[in-house]
Order: sequence, then C-alpha cells, then structure tokens
Amino acid sequence: MRQADSTIKGYLYQFNKSILTILEAENDASIVLEGVIEDIDIHSPSSTTTIQCKYHEDKKYQISSVATPILEMLCHYCESAYLGKEVSYILYAYYAENVESVDMDAFVAFLGATKDKDILCKYFHRIYIVPDSGMLAIANKMQKSKDEKDLLVNYYKSNRTALTLRVDISEFWKVFSYVKAEQFEILKDKVIRKLEEITDHDTAISMYYPNAFSIVASLSAKSTEQERTLTKNQLVLFLTQQKSVLLNKWTLEALDKEQIIKAKKAYLTSAFSANPDIRAFVFSDNFLDNVDEIVIGFIQEYLNKYFKKPKLQKPPIFIFGNNHSGLMQKTLLALYKYQKSVNTGLIGNTFVADSFVNNKNCSADFVCKMALLENITVDILEQCQVNQLYIVGTINESLDSVNYFVEELDVPNINTIRYLVGLSKTLEV
Repeated sequence: MRQADSTIKGYLYQFNKSILTILEAENDASIVLEGVIEDIDIHSPSSTTTIQCKYHEDKKYQISSVATPILEMLCHYCESAYLGKEVSYILYAYYAENVESVDMDAFVAFLGATKDKDILCKYFHRIYIVPDSGMLAIANKMQKSKDEKDLLVNYYKSNRTALTLRVDISEFWKVFSYVKAEQFEILKDKVIRKLEEITDHDTAISMYYPNAFSIVASLSAKSTEQERTLTKNQLVLFLTQQKSVLLNKWTLEALDKEQIIKAKKAYLTSAFSANPDIRAFVFSDNFLDNVDEIVIGFIQEYLNKYFKKPKLQKPPIFIFGNNHSGLMQKTLLALYKYQKSVNTGLIGNTFVADSFVNNKNCSADFVCKMALLENITVDILEQCQVNQLYIVGTINESLDSVNYFVEELDVPNINTIRYLVGLSKTLEV
C-alpha cells in the first residue's frame, strides 16, 4: 500500500508540474502531456524541450536511481543526433536527500559497472554500437526469452570495454539538465500563485486549480499525441469557461475529497429542482464494473423520487456501457416485477431510433428509457429533448452538445452519485 501511495503521489506531482509548465510556457508553445519523448514535451517554434518528473519523498538520491531516466533521454538523443534534431532534456527530480546536479563521470562509471539485467538488455544496444549481428538481432527483439537475455548479458560483460558509444556523452551533457525539484506542497503553491495571475485568490484555489488538475489528468490518459497536446491559451480558456469543479479520480485523490464533492453537490442542486427537465444518465463500463447490480437500486430509488408525478415530471433516460447488456436486462426485469414498463427502442433484438425517440411500440405509461451506449448518439439525445446529461465514470465517446447541459461525474461509488443527485443527504467518503 505504501508503494502504491508513493506511485500515485508521483503521478499527482507530475500533473502539478505539467500545469506549471503550461502556465509558464510561451503562448505559441505546444505542451504534449505524456509525450512521445518524456512526461512533458515542450514544442516551441525555436526549440524542443523534454521534462521527466521523479518524486521520491522517502528515497535517498543515488546514481542508480536516476540512471534509467537518463538512459531514456540518452537513447532519444542518439536518435535525434542521427536525424539532425536538437532537443533539450530536463530531469526534474525530488529525493529525500537530493543533490544539485548529476555528475557525468558518475553516470559513465555506472554504465561501465552496472550488472542490472534490464538496463543491459533494454538500453545498451541503443547507446552502443554492437558489431555482432546475432547479438544485435536478439537485442532488437521486443520480447526476449530468459536464455536470450542471459546471452546478451554475458556478451556485454565480456565485450563492454570494446564497445563504442554512438554519441559523445559529454555532448549529450551539454543539452541535459538535472533540476533539484520542490517538495509536493511547495510545487502546488507555485501552481496556485501562477493561477492567481489570471484570477483572484479564492477562485484560483477553489475552481481553477482543481479544474486545471482535472483537465491535465484527463488529457494525459488520451491515446493520441494530438489529444494530449495543450497550449497556455487553451488551458486558460478552458478554466474561464467552467462553472463548477470537475470530478475525476485524480482530482478526488489530490484534493479534499469531501470539500470537492460538497461543492459539486451545491452546484447541481438547482439542476435537480427543475421538475420538467429530461435527464439522461450514462453509466460507463468502468463505473458499472465497480457497482454492478447496486445500480438497479439506484435507478428504482431515482424513479421513486423524480418520477412520482408523471404529469409534472418527465421519464429519465438510463444508458448502460456496452459491456453490461446483461446488467441492463436484469434492471429491466427488476422494474417489470414492480409493474414499471421501460422504452428500450427495441423491435425484437434490433434497436430502432424512431421507436426510442418517439415512444412507439412501448407502453404509454413507461417510467424511463433505457439503452446501451452503442445505440445512442448526440442526435438521438437531442431528439429526445434531453436537458441534462450526466456521464458517470469515463467514456471514450463524445456526447457533448450545445442543446443540453453535460456534467461528467467520474466518482468511485454509487453513494457519491446518490448524494450528488439528491437521493441522500449524507455524504459517505
């Protein structure tokens, strides 16, 4: 658990550094989160700079601790030098007992002495010229057997002094910097002070900081470089457009969970006081994996409160992640037992959008609509005259529209959702 906590804090630290890097960047610079090169890649018209973050509160600095990230950078430098590209490299690291800089001679000595099998097999053929074609073929394999790794290790041990580096490490050291990083809270305070340059102190702490944290964490998980790219202007525009605190697992991990959720609850209160609104809930696969059949009770409880006056209230829409068709069927059966019919839009086993939108081929007194995510589009939601859309968990699809209010609630359990939508007065965290 301690190791897991340390890993999580490392990610949180990286997100803080990413926010600060974006806010300090030139307006025309593009910042790639979880970049192709390192944790943060900065591309400006005149230069490319990469930053790798390491945060270890309970670990003493040793050359072996920084050898792997430096080797990653050195490998990229070898490739860039071959292609004629100029890149600057920064290792931004915090250790309980830290140093001001990394000694080049200590790193070279480490290369000459290390017996680390992973380092030998993963990096040596990328920084050294390996004249043995057989060994080079093994080294270039993505997956190596234990015997192949042993062959490589023995080869390097026997031939290490005869191998030639692909580049002069002293030249790499001219574009490499080791930055002695700040402790976690000090870095966080620097981020907030930077945000205070574009808003007031209270807003910077209560809104801009958690939302900056949320968007950076969210984009860092995207699959393509384009999706993970952000500029200072884009970040600032995003922050100014948000009306409440965004919720995701990283925001709740990094900040005061209870305070953040209560602030979101206060913001959503007015949305759940409007009787005529049509609300749609998308339950993502990752959320349903955690709650499973508990969601059935939530839906029944929601209908009992928000659809007890059919003349005043509109049937809600519940959308299930594609991997949970079985759970949707169980929900339909549970509602049927209470004589509550549902519009699924299904004719036989086929989803028919017109039936779903216009309530054809279903009982006139249906209590809600229900479908799988794969059958739902923005157009269908708009035709259903949805006013409010709540995405519970995370989905890959975009269902954003200017015609309805969208709120992403990436929370870990059903009790938090119950509290946010007004089914419970007590927050359980």
